Amino acid sequence: MTSPLPPTLTTDRLTLRPFQARDMAPYVAYYTGPRTTGVGGPRPPRVAAERFLAMAGQWAVRGFGRYAIAQDGPAFGHVGMMQVAEADPVEMTWTLWDAACEGHGYATEAARAVLAAWRGGPLVVRVDRDNAASLRVAARLGLAEDGDAAPPASMPGARTFRWAPSPLGATA
Repeated sequence: MTSPLPPTLTTDRLTLRPFQARDMAPYVAYYTGPRTTGVGGPRPPRVAAERFLAMAGQWAVRGFGRYAIAQDGPAFGHVGMMQVAEADPVEMTWTLWDAACEGHGYATEAARAVLAAWRGGPLVVRVDRDNAASLRVAARLGLAEDGDAAPPASMPGARTFRWAPSPLGATA
C-alpha cells in the first residue's frame, strides 16, 4: 500500500511526526478537559488514552493518519487525516491541546503542510460552529464551506468544509 502522506513532515517551526509515548500524557490532559466539548469530550482518562492509541494506529490500518505537532519536546497538538469507516469521506482534523499554543499560527502552518503533502483525493473538514479559532484556520486554508452538508451525528453543531487537490498538485 502506498501512503498518500509521508511519515514525517517539517515546516520552519514544526515537526509533524508519528505519535510517541511521551505524547500520551499531554493528549490525555487535553481530552479529559473542557477544550474537548465540541469533539465529544471531556472523557475519562482511560477513554482518552484509547483515543490516543487509535489515532496512532490508524496509520497501520489505512496507510495515513494524524501527526503529532511538536517542536523540541512532547507534542502539543495533532493534525492530519482520519477515516473511521471505509465508506466515510477522508476527514482532515487539527487540534491544539493547550490554549497557550493558540494564536501562534501553529494549526494553520501544520494543516498547510499536510495539505501540500496529501496525495489522496478530496477531503472534508468539520468544525464546530462555536469553534472560532478553527473556523479562522479553515478560512486561512481557503476551504470551501458546504452549507448543504448535514452534520454528522457525532458532531451535531459542525459546519462542513471541502478541499480538493488541484490537478497540478498545488494546494490552497
